[in-house]
Amino acid sequence: MSAVSTRPNLSAAAEHDELRRTVRQFLADMPPVRSVMEATEGFDRAAWRRMAEQVGLQALLVPERYEGLGQGATEANVVFEEMGRALYSGPYFASAALAVYVLLCSGDEAACRDLLPGIAAGTTIATAALDGSSAPILHGHVADLLLVTDGSSLFAVDAGIQAQPIDSLDLTRKLATVKFERGSARPVGKEGGAPKTIAAATDRALVCLAAEEAGGAARCLEMSVAYAKQREQFGRPIGSFQAIAHRCVEMLQRVEFARAAARYAASCLDEETGEFPIAARVAAAYCGQAYRWVAGESIQVHGGIGFTWEHDAHLHYRRAWADEALLGTTDQHYLAIADRLGL
Repeated sequence: MSAVSTRPNLSAAAEHDELRRTVRQFLADMPPVRSVMEATEGFDRAAWRRMAEQVGLQALLVPERYEGLGQGATEANVVFEEMGRALYSGPYFASAALAVYVLLCSGDEAACRDLLPGIAAGTTIATAALDGSSAPILHGHVADLLLVTDGSSLFAVDAGIQAQPIDSLDLTRKLATVKFERGSARPVGKEGGAPKTIAAATDRALVCLAAEEAGGAARCLEMSVAYAKQREQFGRPIGSFQAIAHRCVEMLQRVEFARAAARYAASCLDEETGEFPIAARVAAAYCGQAYRWVAGESIQVHGGIGFTWEHDAHLHYRRAWADEALLGTTDQHYLAIADRLGL
């Protein structure tokens, strides 16, 4: 690992702009989130297959030796920003980021060789239960592969999974309770190595989640500015009023800070700088709070319509609250930062 003083490369690349355009267009052509979020599975499987076949997004973080694209966290940052912006409801984060990072961080070459190609191809939907199987599991009801820990060791389970989706705050991303009725669990990684693997995978997955939160916050800002230009009071657009203008400026500031924090953490990961363990938690803490705050302010800017079921503002607000607690609370991120700084 590089020395702490090594700085990541933050220069923008033209291929990242092209990647953003491609992903944004693909997500725009998918069925609207409201048309799938109330279905049992909560996402469109045909669109999931097209995502793998046409764009190859499920393979993004999988190394080439396991039949993936071998891209880094910076490219994933672009994709997850767009996922958050579109409120994508499928198991992309669970399978293409969380499960992939758990397998890679386990250091188990045989497990990676056997399991990652299916994830990369989109034919295997994977998820991880980092707190054991007793807690609700992200997209557990559609998972073909579940990575689970008994607190000491890590196991891969691909049969005998009985899952039931449950109601949760985030209407656009489902959780499930899981029971194991038959089949066997395959050990992954070294015996007793689960805590270290989970800690490393969590840091990496948090960078993807931070980018998603930044993208969601950016979309809330876009909706707010568009509405402030359109909605009139006393014969003037409400955006011309100081109270609304100042609120939108504050939203913009937090969105840009969130995007910067997520991108910096991704760059630290790609460059393997010594700053990454702290940068990951800084991004997680800031982006989670920023998304929740911006989503709340977006509802206020939209006024009466912002509180209605028909408007997407509440979907972002729900996603923001759920994301902020998905892989640890803000307080836990702060404690991790303090611990890593030796405070």
